[in-house]
Amino acid sequence: MTTAPDWQDWPKPALHLSDLSDASLRHAVQLGAVGINVQGAAMGPCGTLEILSQPETPDPAPDLERMRRQVEAHGLEVLCIQLPAQATNGVLTGGPRSDREIDHLCAVIRGAGKAGIPTVFYNLTPWRSTDPWWRGNPGVPDLGPDDVRHGSGPGRYYKRAGRGGAILNTHETRRVHEDEERTPEETIAPYGEIDAETLWDRVRYLYQRIIPVAEAAGVNVGAHPNDPPEPRFRGVEQIHITPEGLQQLIDLVPSPRSGLLLCIGTLHEMGAGPADTMAALDSFLGQKKVFGTHFRNPKGTARNGYYQEDFLDEGDLDMFEVIRLMRRHGFSGGLDPDHAQGIEGDQGAREAWAWQLGYIRALIRAARTAERR
Repeated sequence: MTTAPDWQDWPKPALHLSDLSDASLRHAVQLGAVGINVQGAAMGPCGTLEILSQPETPDPAPDLERMRRQVEAHGLEVLCIQLPAQATNGVLTGGPRSDREIDHLCAVIRGAGKAGIPTVFYNLTPWRSTDPWWRGNPGVPDLGPDDVRHGSGPGRYYKRAGRGGAILNTHETRRVHEDEERTPEETIAPYGEIDAETLWDRVRYLYQRIIPVAEAAGVNVGAHPNDPPEPRFRGVEQIHITPEGLQQLIDLVPSPRSGLLLCIGTLHEMGAGPADTMAALDSFLGQKKVFGTHFRNPKGTARNGYYQEDFLDEGDLDMFEVIRLMRRHGFSGGLDPDHAQGIEGDQGAREAWAWQLGYIRALIRAARTAERR
């Protein structure tokens, strides 16, 4: 699909969807989305974990092309597809399914190329590849008096920390250590301890296999940084928690097809402040290594011990300047709202996504106006 002329060269308001029903796609259009990050089973059988129990992956191109046409019929663009986080469990934990997972990812990349889908994303954080992630496990710590519910790991809780008591996901390094001390080892790291050298070896092996396939297929590939960006989390020495670590990732097998699903929120949380974030973003955009974004604006950083995933207009960053920086570098990928804030009475985060997409569209409109002056 050719993007509408007024969005061709601009960052695009986007949504991630695992439901491509007509109602869901109409809702995305009504909120102002331009592109879609298609996830999981919405990709067809190749987006399920069940496919990995088969000895090989049938060519997914026909299913992916049907999916793309379904999205385009609503005037939307498929910006990327994203495999389930568990689809790389063996790769990251050294499990017996590793080579089958890599073969599957290669099949998906080839299928995306045939179907005209530009980008494939996957998971490179080991603990995110487990099921259940955290709160479904035995022995997780009890909630504190101010906690609304558990987040996705130790030190991560939802609290009424936002304006008017809005519920925000928060992270505190002190509580990471406290939570890990009182949680059974099999819950912290069911895959065992993983050191940085071992993890780099596993990721390097993955990239040596998939990057040549991506180049031949004409498809961009990449992954999200480690979130939360703690040096060690759930038994893993995390390697994608600094700009330098992300640079090392995209340089493992040098290629214009190797890049990032760059979460601006996580990028900020790994630094010391806004200047660090903008410098790193400028570098990755300048290298044309950003293939999609999670458009978040936290308050605080992991390096300083605490952050909360706040509203776009209340975090530490000037998101208008983020848009202008993207525009200067010619970035025209997706701006995907992520980690919805808990708004009173909201069901399924529909109001939160609507608020975020409206704010993103307003930022882009303001940047267009400033450019014409």
